[in-house]
Parts: sequence; structure tokens; C-alpha cells
Amino acid sequence: MRRTLVTATLVALTLASCSSAAIAASRPKAKHTQPSPPSISVLPVISCNTAYGAGSPPSPFVARQLPTTSSTRSVSFYSNGRLTVLAPSGWACSALVAGDGGQKLDVYPPGKPDYASQLPPKGAELVEVQGEYTGHIPGAQLVCRLFPNSAAASEVNQDGLPGPQCQAPTGEKTTQLTPDVVVFNDPAGVTGTGSGSGSLLSSMGAAMYPQLAFGATDSVNVAMLSCTLPANQANLCRAIEGDFLVRNTPSYIPQNSG
Repeated sequence: MRRTLVTATLVALTLASCSSAAIAASRPKAKHTQPSPPSISVLPVISCNTAYGAGSPPSPFVARQLPTTSSTRSVSFYSNGRLTVLAPSGWACSALVAGDGGQKLDVYPPGKPDYASQLPPKGAELVEVQGEYTGHIPGAQLVCRLFPNSAAASEVNQDGLPGPQCQAPTGEKTTQLTPDVVVFNDPAGVTGTGSGSGSLLSSMGAAMYPQLAFGATDSVNVAMLSCTLPANQANLCRAIEGDFLVRNTPSYIPQNSG
């Protein structure tokens, strides 16, 4: 009787082992797929005329095409060789290099005013990129509302300018992606940081401002993007913002003294 029980047990274990092996063999093997690399496309570059506030330096080189990982269609690059930005295809553009060193490039529908040389009104449809520096008040004012605890904000507040120069606009939504990068969104009706904001159109964009560890007197380069598009093109702003964020980086190069 005992031999019979032992033999039966061994037979049962053998059958169970074979059954498990058969089940495992019948299961499909997991496929180890490699992540596909981002798709890279090439877009045309529209050259923008530049007005200079002081002198007429040689025009920088402007590439005819530039690569991008954006899959968004109906956009082109616009550039004056100093500033470059994505914007809807078929639009006009102009740029300004001010006498004090500030720069801006605006892209807008054909037939609209030259927004690079004048303040865009509420509801203006445009993509605008600015390059400034915090060593003077216009540059500090450009970014101090998005970086209220920064050296730029201290500089503007200490200058005694009237009004809430560095107070966040009511209704504006901001997200600090890194200590040096803030994105903003101005819903319809909110007059905020975005050029053209304050009308029925929403506006969004981003600012880059390197946060140095030393005092308010240090001047650093800053950059700002604003995207205010008609409702049927507003979805392009996300791709325009994304390209701006990866094409530009917060940077600071110390100047040698003496």
C-alpha cells in the first residue's frame, strides 16, 4: 500500500510538471521593442527684415531651412539670424534691434502693422520673441512679473517706478518648469504677459531667466516668447512654445574684468 501511494504521488508530480511546462511553452514570448527615435523634419525659414536703433551692422546669416522634431504642419521658421521662432506659414515678419541692445522679432498676418516697431494692441494676432538683458530696466521689467522673487524684480522695485511693475496679472496662470524657465497662459479677457492678450483670444508663452547665485547688479540675458493666435490656429501655440523651449537655453557667460 505504501509503495502504491509513493508511486501515485510521483506520477502526479510528473504530470503537474509537464503540464506547467506545456503551458509556459504555449505562452507567446514577450517582445522587447526599442523606443523609436523622434521624427526629424525640415521646415523652410522666412528671412525677416531688421530695423536698427543705432547704426547698420552687417546682416547675420539666415539659414534657408532648419530641422525640427515638431510634427505640427502649417508652420514655418522665421528668423533674422539673431532670433528664430516657429509661426504659422504664410505670415509676415519684422525685427528690431534697439539702440540699448534689446531685440524682438514679430510674426503676424499679412497686411497687419509692423508690430516689431510698435506696441501690439489687445487682440493682436502674433508670435513674438524678445531677447533682453536684466542690466537695464526694460529687460528687468520684461521678466520680473514671472520671477517675482528675482534680482530683476528687486531692481525694478528699488527704482521706484509707478504701478505694480512686478505684480502678477490677475487671472494669468503660470508654471515654473525649472528655476530658470516659466511658462504662462493668459485666458481670453486676461491682460497678462502675452503680447496681444486681453481680448477674446487667449495667449501663452514662456520666459527664460538664469537665476544666478550672486547679486542684483549682475546682468544676464533673458528671452520671452508670446503666442496669440486666432481660434482656428490656437493649437499651434503649444508646438511653437515647445520649439522655443528646446531651441533656446538659459545661459550666462561671465565677463572678464580688468
